[in-house]
Amino acid sequence: MEISNFRKINKDRLSAFLKHLENKKFSGNYDETFGKCLMILKTLLYTSSDFIPDNTLSTQSNIQTFLYSINFDVIEPDHMIQLKLILDQAADFEIYARYIESILNKSNKSLNSVLMSLWTQLGSKVLRLPIIILEKTIKVNPLIFEKTILSTVLLWEVDDLIDICSKSPLVFQTCSSIFNELLIKLNFTNKFMDFLNYFVNGVGSRCIDNNIDIANIYPNKCRYILTLRDIKNKNSTLVTKHDINDEVKKLALEYPKESICLLSHFPDLYMSH
Repeated sequence: MEISNFRKINKDRLSAFLKHLENKKFSGNYDETFGKCLMILKTLLYTSSDFIPDNTLSTQSNIQTFLYSINFDVIEPDHMIQLKLILDQAADFEIYARYIESILNKSNKSLNSVLMSLWTQLGSKVLRLPIIILEKTIKVNPLIFEKTILSTVLLWEVDDLIDICSKSPLVFQTCSSIFNELLIKLNFTNKFMDFLNYFVNGVGSRCIDNNIDIANIYPNKCRYILTLRDIKNKNSTLVTKHDINDEVKKLALEYPKESICLLSHFPDLYMSH
């Protein structure tokens, strides 16, 4: 294999060449093609120094290597938007995950439309994104995450969501808040209660599998009651129904939404109340 097949990109020369191209005027049928080529060349300026095009490989393989080498964090918002056209040609899920995380890190409103477009494009697969990305989405653009949750409820495709909720208090509490609102709006229908029961039991099972105390994924104001419930369920004489009832009453008076959430997740608390 000849050494010429492995030639690093001279970014200074590339930058000068790009300025030369941008000063050219193209018209007619070449505009769109030229624009795409120019965008790819510009993106090469944001690749890592490890990226070396290899003309012995297929175009697809080179594009894949190229996409993996892009440092999205240093790219301006306008170029980030245009870059999606390239990603849609060859990007895999991992590349999209890096792209989404960079968009969230930039916190630029002009990127909201491309984020929404990509979120819709990935569909239920977004729930397989790293937890840190989902948590950032909740903080930066909660409406996008809420849309995913509502779609999940509608299709009853909650296995990925259950897994994430067992590992992330923020995701779980966000979902619980959304479900709480739905529960009230749907007037506690049996069908939604069945869904909620499936969801909570699923999260509880995953927590047991991962040796996680389920109380720890609930808000602080709910944890004491769940701890008392756990002690009581272990047949301990240290906690009585009266003790739990008192705490549930206090929660209902101070935090009614949280009390509805807790009682709907754990009906035995209501029964003892």
